[in-house]
Amino acid sequence: MNLLQNSTIILTGFLLSEMLVAARMHHRLIHFLLRHSGKNLGTLLTAILLISYTLSIFISHTIVLISMIPIINRMLSLVEHNDERRVAASLFYLALTFGSNTGGMASLTGSPQNMLAITLAEFFTFEGRNIITFFSWLGVGVPATLILLFCGWVIILVTAKPFCIPSLFSESSDKLAVLPHKPLLFLIGNLLLISTLSALQFLYTPAPIFFTLNTIDLGFLLYGTAFLFVALILPKTKISLRALFMNTIFLLLHLFLFPLIFISRLCRELESRMGVPMKNSYGAIDNLILQIVQRVWTRCFREPIANLDSPNANSMLSINLIMKDLPYFGIFLLSIVGMILFGLLKAWDNPATPELDSSLLTLTKSTILKTIPPVSNHFLQLLSLIIVIIFSSELLSNTALILIFTPLSSDLALLTSLSPIMMLLTITIAASSAFMTPVATAANTLAFGGIEHVSLKMILLPGLFMNLVAALWTALLFSLLTGLLS
Repeated sequence: MNLLQNSTIILTGFLLSEMLVAARMHHRLIHFLLRHSGKNLGTLLTAILLISYTLSIFISHTIVLISMIPIINRMLSLVEHNDERRVAASLFYLALTFGSNTGGMASLTGSPQNMLAITLAEFFTFEGRNIITFFSWLGVGVPATLILLFCGWVIILVTAKPFCIPSLFSESSDKLAVLPHKPLLFLIGNLLLISTLSALQFLYTPAPIFFTLNTIDLGFLLYGTAFLFVALILPKTKISLRALFMNTIFLLLHLFLFPLIFISRLCRELESRMGVPMKNSYGAIDNLILQIVQRVWTRCFREPIANLDSPNANSMLSINLIMKDLPYFGIFLLSIVGMILFGLLKAWDNPATPELDSSLLTLTKSTILKTIPPVSNHFLQLLSLIIVIIFSSELLSNTALILIFTPLSSDLALLTSLSPIMMLLTITIAASSAFMTPVATAANTLAFGGIEHVSLKMILLPGLFMNLVAALWTALLFSLLTGLLS
């Protein structure tokens, strides 16, 4: 039940980050970083890079990115001038995406593409797939990605060197500049629990004991349910049936109204980013939401809700504030890219045109094979293939590229002297190594949509250098691994 386990990790990871935000840990962390960075922009960028990298090893990198965006935007609000804000936003974007994308490659649970690779290896029954476990991936992934992270760090510091943002460090108060130890221990404890359950997921496969669920599945389910209950339903102070019922209705109401909330928030972001006048639209939607909530709430509890933006003070987390912090514009961009990709795949896999689909598949295969230069050096052939995959990911979904290239793993393995399973892993890592454009990965799209004032011109060149470094290092890594395992 990988879907259940991965869904639990994503949900609890996101709620965990929101708990820390609700405890204002992100404000304390910001003040700590600003206070202890010595008013050095490079030190601050290094901290963001390392935090996003480390968290992405244990939690899906897209969830880490969504959780970090409020912290980034809070720091950007401290910057006074528009030019400085544009520079700061672009540099923070680079640190956040370089860290989260690289950390996502370091473990099986760090990226959905890694889990997809394991599923495809089982589907195509590649020989040697049994060597891929949580710990074997982690054992190779962490040292390998640390080298790539170092290269990204150098690129970011070189990019940031000409710039100075004094207003970012203008606050002189020492208040809240102490690192919050208890919330960090809470975070580390939950990360260790998630990591332990994730490790057990790959080390053991117990027999089902409840329908199709085994003991590990039930452990994930129990942990996720308990976390959800404590975070959103359990009363913060005095426990009573009325308080439990109020928190439950508050949660269900907002989940039911989320489509309307999404449209309203998206209209607000489109207005602020593109100058499109949409006040009447989101105003009408907000009034409709308020009327629905007031009617249900008054009927259930005989009291009105004064303000929909007010937090639910009776629970640890308030679902309306969580929804308020979501990067709606980033999710919107991601949805557009996904729909375009889905349309292309459906057009390709049309039952009415099987001959055309077969011709397209043959054409794709021959085109891919032609991109590899006809040289006797297998390393150069592998490097060329990786470069093609990385730069194709800048325009296409990395998930789609993995699905397209995986059936060709055996043919590509013959050209590059890699085994099919190693070729599949190479394809997966290469497809996740696109750092240049905002549509290259889901993390890039969410960051570009969630962080305002990012300069496209400023992020392209560092992303290009990171792509080339990633291509070279990926080719070296899998050539070395193939030599060691052969």
